[in-house]
Amino acid sequence: MPEWRLRDDVALQVDYADSTPFGSPVGARPEATAREMFAPVLRHVRRHGFDDLVRMGPELLRRAVAEPAFRRTARPGRTIGPAWELRADLLFPDPARARPRGLTVSAAADGRARRFEFGDHDWPWVHTLIAALSAPVEETAAGSSVVAGGDPRAATFLDVLRDEGFVLPAVADPQAEPACGELEFVGHNTVVVRSRRSAVVVDPLFFAHDRAHPPDYQPLRPADLGRVDAVLITHSHPDHFAPASLLRLPPDTRVVVPRVERETVLTVDLARRIRELGFEHVVELDWWQRTTIGDIEVHALPFHGEQPTDGPVLHPGIRNHGNTYLVRTPTGSAAFLADSGRDAQGEVREVAAQARTRLGPVDAVFCGYRGWLMYPVQLLFTSVARYLAFVPPDQWNCRQRLMTTPDEAVDIAERWGARLLVPYADGGAPWYWRAGLGPRLDETGGEAHGFDPCPERVATAARRRTEMPGGLLGSAVDVLLLRPGDAVHEVAGAPVPIRRAGHRWPYDAREPIVAGAAPLSRD
Repeated sequence: MPEWRLRDDVALQVDYADSTPFGSPVGARPEATAREMFAPVLRHVRRHGFDDLVRMGPELLRRAVAEPAFRRTARPGRTIGPAWELRADLLFPDPARARPRGLTVSAAADGRARRFEFGDHDWPWVHTLIAALSAPVEETAAGSSVVAGGDPRAATFLDVLRDEGFVLPAVADPQAEPACGELEFVGHNTVVVRSRRSAVVVDPLFFAHDRAHPPDYQPLRPADLGRVDAVLITHSHPDHFAPASLLRLPPDTRVVVPRVERETVLTVDLARRIRELGFEHVVELDWWQRTTIGDIEVHALPFHGEQPTDGPVLHPGIRNHGNTYLVRTPTGSAAFLADSGRDAQGEVREVAAQARTRLGPVDAVFCGYRGWLMYPVQLLFTSVARYLAFVPPDQWNCRQRLMTTPDEAVDIAERWGARLLVPYADGGAPWYWRAGLGPRLDETGGEAHGFDPCPERVATAARRRTEMPGGLLGSAVDVLLLRPGDAVHEVAGAPVPIRRAGHRWPYDAREPIVAGAAPLSRD
C-alpha cells in the first residue's frame, strides 16, 4: 500500500457537540448567549450605526440588564459588591455535555468539503492517521499505510479521503528546505524553539495553502517544522488552542498546558480536552513550575491580562487562565507572552521583573503589542463577547487596556534584561488577516489604532523612549521584526535572521534587521 499525505490546500476543523444551556468554552455559543443578553446594544447599532456607541453604551447596557433575556442568565447580586450574579450553569458549563463529534475536511482549490462524525473512542485512531498524513515524507515514523493497516476504521477513513481527493501519494519535495533556526516564527502566536537535541512549538496554529495567497508565500506546514518533541499552549482561546492543528502532530507528542482546576465559561480545561483528542502525554504546570523536554527547560510563568477588564470584574474567581513561558536551551533563552497585559491580579511587567530575579535575564522576548484599547460595550463585537457579562456597571464608560501596548512591550524587554524584542501575536501574513487575525500588511492594508497596530510601531516605540534637549533617546533593546517563516540563529550572540528560500516576504523591500547585528541571511 502506498504512503499518502494530506494535500497542502486541505483544511481541518474539529466540531464540538454542545448541549450545555448557555455554551461551552470550546465553542462560540457563549458569544451568542452574550449577544442575547445585551440585545439592545445590537438593535441600536443596526438602527444608528457605531457613531455614538461609546456615548450611549452605559444606557444601552442598563436597558439590557432590565430585559428578560438577561434575567434568564443572571440574578441581582446578594452582596453589596456585585451588580448581578451569573447562573452557575453559565459560569461552569458541564464539560461532559460538550464533546468532539465531527471533523470537517475541506479543500481550498475546488471548494470541496466533507464532514465526518466520530465518537469519543474514535479520536485516538483518527488523530494517529491525520498526524501520519501530515508528517514529513522522509521522517514519517508510522506511515499512513501502517496506520490504516492496523485499524480497519482508519483504513476505511483513508479510502474515503483518497476517493474524495483530499490526499495525494506521498512524494518527497526536492525543493523543501530542512527546518532551521534556534527560533522560527511560524506566524501569529506560533514559534518553534530548537536545540541540538529537541524542539518545542508554542501555540501551534496551522493554515492550508490557498491560491488567494501569493504563490511564493504560503503558510508553513507541520511537515516543514521537522520533528517536534513538545507543544506549549499558553491559554485556551482558539488561536492558541486549535484542536485541528494539534491533530496534525503525533499523539505521542508531549503537550504542556496551564493547570486548570475546573472548566469555566472563560477557560477550557486544556488537559482534559487534549486527552480527548488522543494525546498520550499531557503535562499540567502551575505558575513558576518547570519541566524539561530533552535539553530544553520550560518555565511556566503568570499570565495576566486579556480578562474582561484591566481592573475589577464580577466573579473574580472566573478568569481567562493561562501561562506565559520562559524557554531555555543550552545556547539561548526566550520568553513567550502571548496576549498578556494587566488585570486586577497583576501585570506582565511585574512578571518580567520577578522572572529576572528568580531565573535570570533572557535573550529574547516575544511579546504582543496590540493594546486592545476599548470600551466594554465594544466587546460585544469581538470574539470574546462573553467578557461583557463580567464587567461591573461602574466600568461601563471606562476605556480598558486588556493587552500590552508597543511602548509597554519595550518596558517588558528592558525589565527582563533582554537584548532582543520580537513583536508577535497579531497575525502577520495574508492567511491570518483574511481570517480576521491582525492588520493587513500588504500595499492595500491599514491598521486599527489601539486594536491591530502594525508591528513597526514597536520599533518606533523603542527608538522614541524619552526626550532630551538634544533629541530623542532610544532603548538599548533591539527590536527584530520577523515575518512568518523567518528564523533566527545565534540568539545569545550576534543574532542572524534567516529567511527560507521560496518563502520570502512579498509586499515590500524591507528586510528584518537587528540593530548592530547582521542583516537577513539568504543562505
